[in-house]
Amino acid sequence: MIVVDNTVLSDLILGADAVRESAKILVLEDPDWISASLWRFEFGNVLWKIFRSPGDEWENVESPKVVFEAADAALLETVESLDSCEIFSIATHSDLTFYDASYVWLARERGLKLRTRDKKILRKCPDVAVAMPS
Repeated sequence: MIVVDNTVLSDLILGADAVRESAKILVLEDPDWISASLWRFEFGNVLWKIFRSPGDEWENVESPKVVFEAADAALLETVESLDSCEIFSIATHSDLTFYDASYVWLARERGLKLRTRDKKILRKCPDVAVAMPS
């Protein structure tokens, strides 16, 4: 079991070919994914940006309902109960956003690795953060 952040979910469901392949490899390596509940807001924002962007990007994406269902299905568990004070502490000590610190907190709390493509998390939290497979 691993913690995944929004970069991983977005790569799997909405990503370009190269990052999507990396996420598919990760599914094969460890299919049991969990994430902090805020993934929905971050994922929704990525989807919203695709919808608002000019060009035909939106035409290549399923309906929002289907996309959210696919992302939700990729997760074994969405953790709703988060320790905001601990997350704030991680954010301030690691110079991460509160969002990013939430995923780090979850990985540390559960004793799991956090798979991410976020370079700052990888650099600031090497105790739990692991890069995506290539």
